[in-house]
Amino acid sequence: MPESIQQEAQAILNILASTPFQDCITLSKEFRELPMRAGIYAVKHRSLGILYIGKSRTLRDRFRGGHKALLWAFIEELKAIDIRIAFYQLDFTQWIQLSSELESLIIQAVNPPYNVKIPARD
Repeated sequence: MPESIQQEAQAILNILASTPFQDCITLSKEFRELPMRAGIYAVKHRSLGILYIGKSRTLRDRFRGGHKALLWAFIEELKAIDIRIAFYQLDFTQWIQLSSELESLIIQAVNPPYNVKIPARD
């Protein structure tokens, strides 16, 4: 894997991890605040940090269709107000060519607890 892809994955991870919780996208019933764009996202908890890393062609549709990270959070009795989404938008070329590799590298670097429980999804 080219070093530039690893560097790009690290840069995306740095942005997702360093986005302050209060600046992340809040959850709502219809997920209207989530963009209809492609990118890499992190499901973050206020004090536990990153719970899940994923990629999606349209982030809002990904969550509207159901998301197992939210189900796990519910099962573990985490409060919805303590969960938000950090998002890094990918352009079309990045999405087509690199999204799977970037997602995989970021997951390997962070090892989020809910990615272990949930199989990867395209």
